[in-house]
Amino acid sequence: MVATIINTGCQSKTDGKADPREANRVIDSPSVAYLQKLDKENKDAVFVTTKDFPELKGLNNKVISIKPLNQDLSINYDEYLHKDYMGPIYILLPSYYIGIRASVILKCFPAYKGFALKELSDNYALYYTDQKR
Repeated sequence: MVATIINTGCQSKTDGKADPREANRVIDSPSVAYLQKLDKENKDAVFVTTKDFPELKGLNNKVISIKPLNQDLSINYDEYLHKDYMGPIYILLPSYYIGIRASVILKCFPAYKGFALKELSDNYALYYTDQKR
């Protein structure tokens, strides 16, 4: 089975400035290795990233690629929202998202509760849960 990649719009209501930290961001080896391990261990899981990483093209589970947040965090929730429970979810975020940025992203998945955080490296954090709200 080949991963399905879904691009979801994260369009700003206010045309906020892009975050300069996003310009040349790449995924690091520890994060790739951990996601590949999770992919092998899980069936019907969902992986969410804020960038379309070529290193994750071979995953067997569903991959949702969303645009990164802009500097002022303004998003159109109607275009960003994923209302349904889709199975266990793993949301890979840059480490600088920990806090308010992560809260904005997690609120876009209201069918889930009980997110846990695992810091995969100095660069990336993984929020995950299999609990349905």
